[in-house]
Amino acid sequence: MTNDNLDDSINRRTYMKGVGATSAIVGAGGLSAMSTPAQAQPSTADTTVAEFCGLFSPGPQIQQCLACVEDECDEEEASPLFPLFTGLSGQCFTPSEIPDGAEYVGLKAGQNCYVAEVDDNTKFCLPPGAPEVSNATFYRCGGEETPALVGFEVTCEELTVETENIDDGETLTATVTFIDQEGTESEETFEATVDDDEATFELPGDLNPTRYEITFDGTVLDEQDIVAEDAPCFDEPPEPPEPDDPRIDELDVTCEEITIETDDIGEGEMLMVTVSFVGDIVTTYNVTVDDDGVGTIALPGDLDPSSIEIVFEDETLFEGNIQASDSPCAEVPPEPPEPPEPPKPDNKKELKKRMKEHEAKYEEYKKKYEKHD
Repeated sequence: MTNDNLDDSINRRTYMKGVGATSAIVGAGGLSAMSTPAQAQPSTADTTVAEFCGLFSPGPQIQQCLACVEDECDEEEASPLFPLFTGLSGQCFTPSEIPDGAEYVGLKAGQNCYVAEVDDNTKFCLPPGAPEVSNATFYRCGGEETPALVGFEVTCEELTVETENIDDGETLTATVTFIDQEGTESEETFEATVDDDEATFELPGDLNPTRYEITFDGTVLDEQDIVAEDAPCFDEPPEPPEPDDPRIDELDVTCEEITIETDDIGEGEMLMVTVSFVGDIVTTYNVTVDDDGVGTIALPGDLDPSSIEIVFEDETLFEGNIQASDSPCAEVPPEPPEPPEPPKPDNKKELKKRMKEHEAKYEEYKKKYEKHD
């Protein structure tokens, strides 16, 4: 698992049916077995500041900010390079190595994407007011295609991934983290064979998958928090976590809010709570304890919370994985509609007219579906 060590951090789940852009091509920048540690640092005069370029696209990391770099590459393919950098924080990103041939870096921060030219730069910062950077991917324009993971879909029973440039019969490895009904975490490793650009891993079915790492030939193709589209994967809602620190009595998590019941923390005291969501989105909340000793956090409602850290007076009272009792929180997109059948024509003129009507109706259906992507 790729956990980069970062300093000077500032204040880290959408429905994860990872829809990959089928045109994404990964270039030959050299495949690395592990992601390389990076450091987050404050901006300085010699820092390259990345520009905001749009919102991220849910799915594998190489796809999330790909559109930004495609705009920079004009008619050439934007080719992601390895290693991928994950688990970042802070306003700046300083990798210890930059893949050979890298021309651009895409930085994901919250739900935003930022892009910067590499040139001879070695540190990349976000503009003032931007969220924390959470992952970074280097790209070049054009180049030889290399193995890539461009989409995934998760259910309780299966994890299916979509690949590019991996031959049929090759083996992928998935390391999946699960949480059971009591909140106990476990990890299992699975293998699956690629067939027609897809590989399917058989999961236990009675455990909630919460994170995966997909590797091919020692290279990490993708790593992120996930949620099964048919969660929870057990009969009853998940049990709330049981913090060891006696100052946290109870922790209740739903899609809409987190309720923290405290003991021996006075009214008006402040908790700093960092919540991570599926999709590599991190938000920090300052939570005031009321006269009943309760602190409440209003959540977006359409993002699945995956982990939490509760800090009081610079001391961590609880840190661990969480899951909403009513998950999944994000709206599951509908299946694409079937296009209407064209009517049988009476003659060629009528055929042309009705086929145009048919195409118009199909475009209407298509637009309705694309709104959910």
